[in-house]
Amino acid sequence: MHPRLLCADLTCGLLILDEENSHHLAVVLRAQVGDRVVIFDGQGREGQGVLRTADKTKAVVEIESIQTISRESPLHITVLQALCTGDKMDWVVQKSTELGAAQVVPVAAARSLLKLEPGRALKRLEHWRAIAQAAAAQSGRTIVPTISPVMSFREALLDWTQRQSPKTGWLLDPFAEERFSTAPTQGPIAIWIGPEAGWTDEEEQTAAVAGIRGLRLGPRILRTETVAAVALTAIAMKCGEF
Repeated sequence: MHPRLLCADLTCGLLILDEENSHHLAVVLRAQVGDRVVIFDGQGREGQGVLRTADKTKAVVEIESIQTISRESPLHITVLQALCTGDKMDWVVQKSTELGAAQVVPVAAARSLLKLEPGRALKRLEHWRAIAQAAAAQSGRTIVPTISPVMSFREALLDWTQRQSPKTGWLLDPFAEERFSTAPTQGPIAIWIGPEAGWTDEEEQTAAVAGIRGLRLGPRILRTETVAAVALTAIAMKCGEF
């Protein structure tokens, strides 16, 4: 497998990589002059190239050809993940990217144990976006999913209701009557995942009024950081990706 790097300025010919990509290629991956390298721009294009200069601060890749390639899910899926503690959010962003989510929205739910002040929230956002970029490179995606700034539950709900119809919203609830196996998968899908302590009654009722359906994935209660990976895998199975 050839090294894959993200570079927004993808053009044929000699491409000078930034210091971060140069260091990763020359030092971390120990790439040598003449090695094949794949560069993608995060917007759907992928370039095949050859490493011409293996410099840890300014490596040079000669891009020989560029193609528009789609390895995306046939469904536009948004994961709205309530903020969770530790490195659980990192895991959610990484696995959601690998499994084809188009967008991840961190949601400050009423029962979220993780509380982020504006300055810290911005730093975490930059961190999560870096994780998404690395996961896209590793998984072969040519499009990096959007990682949105942290929103309150009501902000996220308003944003969802204002999107173009038709759309499907699922509030994942282990006690909901409707099961995933019988739920329709049509239109853009938004998966709402609660925090460790779950959604409040008010949040569930507000979501229901907005047309978001309660849905359970199976007979067991999953940890908050596990739900996105399970749901995305189930959707991929249902729409024929696997």
